[in-house]
Amino acid sequence: MEEGIVTLSTLLNNRHFLVTFIHAVELQKDFAVRDRCNLASLLTIALHGKLEYYTSIMKDLLVDLIDSSASKNPKLMLRRTESVVEKMLTNWMSICMYSCLRETVGEPFFLLLCAIKQQINKGSIDAITGKARYTLNEEWLLRENIEAKPM
Repeated sequence: MEEGIVTLSTLLNNRHFLVTFIHAVELQKDFAVRDRCNLASLLTIALHGKLEYYTSIMKDLLVDLIDSSASKNPKLMLRRTESVVEKMLTNWMSICMYSCLRETVGEPFFLLLCAIKQQINKGSIDAITGKARYTLNEEWLLRENIEAKPM
């Protein structure tokens, strides 16, 4: 088993193999979107320690994705994370932004979230549907004004 893991690690560190492997997976019709996302997450975990290598792989894969999307419909590129490359990109961005989010943005963002939740809970909330008088989501907006009685 240990020999198999070493062999897999060697293959993942081979740039040509990894790019070819990802392209082959993208061409598989029976490989579901969830499987692609799981594969991208596992590759991200495996290559997390070698971020420069991971970045260069991402660059090559994104160039290929841009070339293939330019002929089809470039406006739809990167809209959904349905491919391995797109999910790897979101994982890569999360890794790169982690320290900034943790040290700079995290606390103010958390306080904003708490303030929004408090504001939503200030108004009427329908106990059955969960719709609220003050909400950011239009689908969950309680449109009619009802007499509220605290419970």
